[in-house]
Amino acid sequence: MTTSVLPAAGVLGVLGGMGPLASAEFLRTLYAGEWHGPEQSRPRVLLDSDPAFPDRTEAIRQGRAREMTERLEDRLSQLLERGADQVVVVCFTAHHFLPLVDPVLRGRVVSLVETTAAELAGATGRFLMLSTDGSRRARIFESQPGWDAVAHRVVRPGEDDQARVHRLIYRMKRYGPLPHEALPEVERLMQRHDCTGVVLGCTEFHLVSRDLTERYGPDRTVDALRTLAVRFSAGLPAPQRLVSSLPTSATR
Repeated sequence: MTTSVLPAAGVLGVLGGMGPLASAEFLRTLYAGEWHGPEQSRPRVLLDSDPAFPDRTEAIRQGRAREMTERLEDRLSQLLERGADQVVVVCFTAHHFLPLVDPVLRGRVVSLVETTAAELAGATGRFLMLSTDGSRRARIFESQPGWDAVAHRVVRPGEDDQARVHRLIYRMKRYGPLPHEALPEVERLMQRHDCTGVVLGCTEFHLVSRDLTERYGPDRTVDALRTLAVRFSAGLPAPQRLVSSLPTSATR
């Protein structure tokens, strides 16, 4: 397990393209935040948007860990060589493969999963988890140290509802935010499962994060990308610790 923080004047690397609209929206969120200085005070960001990454859910299903790991290592190395101090991998499902990545590279990655767990630890109530089939199958959140402390307040949709969530995610990958579809679906699921909040456990939901936050409030909308954007734009450190042990479902 490693720990590091992004200095206020550091360079942020963003490994995106999984999908490309989500990583582009993360940059918009980062730069659209409240600033108290001139334009020149905003952080430098290096974006590598690579939509050619294999589908992460399919890679998990097909056992293509080596292919994903090698591609992650290549892209992370390039971002760090170009000057990034820390890197945000804008895909929760891709986090399944990070424990397989070289520890030196892995130690420079800011974990969306850990950020989510930390946000939930400071919240109250029941939260609906919105994630891909791949994240659910690989138990990416459940493998996070400390998740047991918040797991009893996180509700997973049933099998049929999970299939609807997964289809919605892929529609947003292709068509963009789709708030007219996403918001009613999230509301329906929250009511069905008696939840007061929602966890955006797939970065595609960052596309409708502003809409969800306006409806439920920031304390009831757990969005790791929004949290990191706020911290980076304020020059605050982002705690980062990734598990060095290998999840039981990931193999080379």
